[in-house]
Amino acid sequence: MATKQTPPGPRGLPLVGNTHQWARDPNAFRERCAAEYGPVVNYEMLGWDTYMVTDPSEIERILVAESERFPKHDDSNSELKQIVGDGLITSEGDLWQRQREAIQPAFYMDHIREYADIMVSRSEETSARWTAGETVEMREEMTRLTLEILVDAMFGRDIDIAERGIYDAVEAFQKPMQPKYQPITFFAPDWTPLPFLRRANRAHDHLHEQVDDIIDQRRTRRERGGQDADRDDLLSMLLDADTEMSDEQIRDEMMTFLFAGHETTALSLTFTWDLLSRNPGAADRLRAELDETLDGRPTIEDVFELDYTEAVVRESMRLYPPAHEIRRQPADDVEIAGYRVPKGALVVLPTWVLHRDGRYWDDPEAFRPERWLPTNESETDRPEFAYFPFGGGPRHCIGHRFAMTEAQLVLATLASEWTLDRQYDDLAVAPAVTLQPKTDIEMAPHPR
Repeated sequence: MATKQTPPGPRGLPLVGNTHQWARDPNAFRERCAAEYGPVVNYEMLGWDTYMVTDPSEIERILVAESERFPKHDDSNSELKQIVGDGLITSEGDLWQRQREAIQPAFYMDHIREYADIMVSRSEETSARWTAGETVEMREEMTRLTLEILVDAMFGRDIDIAERGIYDAVEAFQKPMQPKYQPITFFAPDWTPLPFLRRANRAHDHLHEQVDDIIDQRRTRRERGGQDADRDDLLSMLLDADTEMSDEQIRDEMMTFLFAGHETTALSLTFTWDLLSRNPGAADRLRAELDETLDGRPTIEDVFELDYTEAVVRESMRLYPPAHEIRRQPADDVEIAGYRVPKGALVVLPTWVLHRDGRYWDDPEAFRPERWLPTNESETDRPEFAYFPFGGGPRHCIGHRFAMTEAQLVLATLASEWTLDRQYDDLAVAPAVTLQPKTDIEMAPHPR
């Protein structure tokens, strides 16, 4: 069959293309485009010639079979490089391969077993901070918790997050990527003296200084007497890597994990608490499983028995995938689903759209954790890339096992002790760099 020249798509306006349609509600716009125009849709968004792909077999080809022909999108990657440097998310080619091989052992199951105690201990500290009936903002709580877990796993438990100002700096650093600030961040020139941008720049510099100081202190201690030889945190593994890394490269990797290693799990947990509050039957079934399985505080061994808890997390990530899209850029002219896609175009793989596509999901808008139970054979006959919250192929999320274990242990620890009642109306979300709630997720904890 001959290649068709250009995929169909919505008509745009001069200069702005389809940006005005996309900006009103990016997720709804993409869902409409997929429904009206088919597996490949062409539109112009923020000046980018964009090709949205919703055919799971083509997504698998882009991410897995022909991943080398579809590197990361240059403009999007350049924006991230300004934040994290040449870390694992932004690097390409041989550098990426070397870094991936050096970092991968930190996420093997034997190391995750060691991190599990950190996950539970930090969750217990969060639980101890809560007061019955006193409202907490769950996104803030989950962000603080997952950052504490991440810093412990990255640097060791002797790093005082508060004393070093890491939490406040990460919060300020990430603010420009939040939905209400992102349009200003995107269009404002770098020299614009906006207070939140100035605070973000200062926070970025502060995090650089803190990470550099931690690396320097660790190297100095090791050189002076071989101290810290038995540490198993990520920093120690990078310092011991067979491929010697400069301190600047190690810092870029640490900054990458500070930026990306906690927020997606924090968002997954935030959305999970919301879904459980709106689906009391699922919440009751979750607590029943925890009561039946746990004998005291959760452990890594319990994770392998908590089928419904895992199903709750997976279903939450289906409905509200923090990584709501993946962006790629063809290295040459390619054909996708019979259409020509030119070299250098923006190719968008919309996780949100595939995760709610009625072709692959029965009652796609419903929260149904039982979809994921091992006994549910009716849900197994769908394409692999109808669900890809951690990406796929060589560049799939290196920390996906860590993230899944963390989410289950946090959920098990807190749900064993508390029920959480919503203090807000319906959840509204907006896709920024990650999928974000538009409003505060305020909940009142009550002891079980």
